[in-house]
Amino acid sequence: MSQRNVEILLGKLLTDEDFRRSFFPAQPSAEKGPNFEAAASRCLDLTPVERSALSNLRRHRFELMAESLDPRISRSCQDDCGKAVASDAVRSDA
Repeated sequence: MSQRNVEILLGKLLTDEDFRRSFFPAQPSAEKGPNFEAAASRCLDLTPVERSALSNLRRHRFELMAESLDPRISRSCQDDCGKAVASDAVRSDA
């Protein structure tokens, strides 16, 4: 059953921009990896082994893949993501 959760998680990361933003921290650091609580809040419980295997996922890779998807199968950000994207860009330029 948990493998199914891994597959659902990966699919949501590709197709759901709001989920992707909640799963990956705004300020990535060596100590802080993905937000597995965001997955758990959507009933996507993962084993410690799965969390470890998924801990190296990076938001920018999913964003690149998501850009290539047809918009009809993707959910756009619904909570003022334009400002969030702009503030992320400012932080990365600093």
